[in-house]
Amino acid sequence: MDNTELFKWLAIFSPVVSGIILGVVSHKLSNRSKRIEILFQHKLRAFNELHNILINYRFELEPNIYNNPFLTRSIDAKESVQTLNLLNNSLVHNSIFLNRESRTAVMDITAKINSFCRFEKQDFENINPYIDMVAEVNRVIDILIQRP
Repeated sequence: MDNTELFKWLAIFSPVVSGIILGVVSHKLSNRSKRIEILFQHKLRAFNELHNILINYRFELEPNIYNNPFLTRSIDAKESVQTLNLLNNSLVHNSIFLNRESRTAVMDITAKINSFCRFEKQDFENINPYIDMVAEVNRVIDILIQRP
C-alpha cells in the first residue's frame, strides 16, 4: 500500500470516525446534563418542603421565647408532634435528593424535637429550650441552603 492510498483512506474515514466520536460524546454529555437538571429540580422541591416545615415550626416557637401573647402564630404552624411527623415523612420521601450532611442535620433536629416533646412543666422553669430550638432550626436551614 502506497502512502497516497493510505492518505486517501484516511481522508475518507477520518470525518466518519470523528463524526461518530463527536456524536457519542455529545449524546453522553447531553444525557448527563438532563439528569443533573432533573435531580436539581427535585432537590429544590425537597428543600422547599423541608424549609416550609422548619419555618412554620419556628413561628410556633417564637411566641414562647418572648412570652408575648400578642405575637401571633402562623396559620400553617404545627405543634411539635405534628412537626416531627411532617419532618419524618418529608425526610423519607426526599432523602434521596439530600446529601449526607443535610440528611444528618434533619435527623438531628427530629431527635431534638422528639426529646423536646418529652419535656415536662418543671423543665421549662429552669431553662428556656425554645431559644435553643430556634437556633437549631436556623442551623438546619443554613445547612439545607448551602447544599440542597
